[in-house]
Amino acid sequence: MKKIAAFVLSLLMLPAAFASAATVEDWSGVASANTGTYADSNGSKIEFATAADSKGGKALQLTSNLVQGGYCGIWHNISADLSKSGALKFMAKSTVAGEIQMALKDAYNVQYVASFQVGTSWAEANIPLASFIKDPYYTPPEAVTGHPMDLSKTSGMNLAPHMVGPAVILIGSIETVGSAGAASSSQASSASASSSASSGSAVQVLDPSTIDAKSAGSFQDSQGSSFSFASKDNPSKKGKKYLTLTYELKNGGYCGMWCRAGGADWSGANLASAKTLNITLYSKEPVVLGIALKDKGNNQYVAEAPSTKGGKWETVSIPMDSFKLDPYYTPPDAVKGAPKDFSKVGTFNIQPKTPGKFTVAVESVVAK
Repeated sequence: MKKIAAFVLSLLMLPAAFASAATVEDWSGVASANTGTYADSNGSKIEFATAADSKGGKALQLTSNLVQGGYCGIWHNISADLSKSGALKFMAKSTVAGEIQMALKDAYNVQYVASFQVGTSWAEANIPLASFIKDPYYTPPEAVTGHPMDLSKTSGMNLAPHMVGPAVILIGSIETVGSAGAASSSQASSASASSSASSGSAVQVLDPSTIDAKSAGSFQDSQGSSFSFASKDNPSKKGKKYLTLTYELKNGGYCGMWCRAGGADWSGANLASAKTLNITLYSKEPVVLGIALKDKGNNQYVAEAPSTKGGKWETVSIPMDSFKLDPYYTPPDAVKGAPKDFSKVGTFNIQPKTPGKFTVAVESVVAK
């Protein structure tokens, strides 16, 4: 597993009724055969070792020095069935308080990410497994996409500090806690509430008829990925247009486009009361699109749409509360530390996540 992307996750505590736990990793077998490091080419560095934890057992020790805008972390092979568990819990501390990202590699070799906070004293971290989302930046080359997350055969775990500068981090024994059923029930209740609350008026985020070279642009990596877009007349809806996205995404690469949000001017779109972002599109085969929104404070938030079924026009929806602060890109005009504010979304990105060559038609992006 390589560079991972991520989102900020609040620390949660499960009820005492779910007290049973099983050890996922006690760090007693850490070796170069099952653990390694990765880092950017800008000078970030990280090393790993084992040390004593808060209870006399073993802890994973990460010694990192992260440069601004860079990344570094460790990968670690595990073999665990987490499908029936509700959360991962462990003790952790760091010489510098901040955020650390964890990635899990599921039965389909797809990478999922979540983040937790670490302080300068030993404290328990608790990450609900239901909060892991598909890595918006990296898909392992052997991944089989288009499936729900399946942690019945979890084969890998990454840990990546996000604290800029030098830090020494200790991660204690990782255990499971709670049950997946309880988490699913909670999620179902939230989804039901979100669905019932999303009956308000719609806000247009993308108007294909206003897209031109001044209101949109493309971007891609230097590994051979490519992306182009065009606004075309919709033959089934007179006077309407749709946007065609033609791309080739290399494994481990990226490509996409940025667009002006709203209509024909730069006043932006007010999505403050929206519950979902709904994308109506056509793809011959199943594809996954990532979306990035730039908020009123010019901070960038990212989320991923469910996979399309392919072969027909369909609408995929992203809950607005699933958008998380982009851990790898901060716009130069961003107000760092400002709370998320979607009352004025000036621009948004469309970034495909399914590797290969595809053409996708997008009829509308509407928040509701």
